[in-house]
Amino acid sequence: MRNLLLCVMAWSLVATTALATIDGNQQQIVDFTKPDAAAKLARWSDPEHLGCTEAGFGWEGEKNTSRDGWLETEPLAIGTAWRPPQGASLRVKLQTNYPAVVATGPSSKAFYSPSLFVRHSPDRVHWSDWQPLKLEEDPRNPGSVLYSAHIGVPSRTSHSYHAKFLEWSRRDDIAWGSDEHEFCEWLIKDDPQFFEKNRPFVGYVQFLVEGSFKGGQRLTRLEADVSWGVGGIHTIPKKPGADKRSLGMDGWNFRGEPKPVPAQP
Repeated sequence: MRNLLLCVMAWSLVATTALATIDGNQQQIVDFTKPDAAAKLARWSDPEHLGCTEAGFGWEGEKNTSRDGWLETEPLAIGTAWRPPQGASLRVKLQTNYPAVVATGPSSKAFYSPSLFVRHSPDRVHWSDWQPLKLEEDPRNPGSVLYSAHIGVPSRTSHSYHAKFLEWSRRDDIAWGSDEHEFCEWLIKDDPQFFEKNRPFVGYVQFLVEGSFKGGQRLTRLEADVSWGVGGIHTIPKKPGADKRSLGMDGWNFRGEPKPVPAQP
């Protein structure tokens, strides 16, 4: 509570404007029945055997055979371009060409459903561990599979980030003290390993589908809906147009610098 009061007092010393809170969502849709488009939005293991056709993602084989594998989506940017969220709510629907009902009661039938995982990153380079999503039957569409989860970063984890950001925002040589994208650009120059040691917010999410894919059973579509909220209080820019990132809702787009791959001897 003391740290929160200090932050409020510090922000009261500068001119601010407020939008209360900003709520939004981003969606990611991968249609596995369109092979060329799907290949740009996802990658998968064992491409010699697993892949996409007009029937969806999977492989042709006997129904009593299966191949273990995984499918990973491209990272999805969430939040705003100038302020990333601390957490998000996820709902992911997987459509298949076979019944994939979750066993939700004594009369339900349990068919094969793959496992779904999510991870998050502040910069598309440094990632959290994968965590599973909860599998359930979609109450709005019985017989289809819905995965859900809440992800977030504890305040303790993001404390050093916000302390550095508050200090940076007071400087006289910056155009807009609320631009966290600009701050992150400065931060990795000041401390190149910061995001290697810290995951202070959720800028990107990525999904992993994993399972034993049976012959002839295919995934046809993945629909992910990610909801989030951020505070709307921000400072007035010192230069006209310096707050241009606040005009868009396309998601966080700061990217870190991956480590160079060592040359093979």
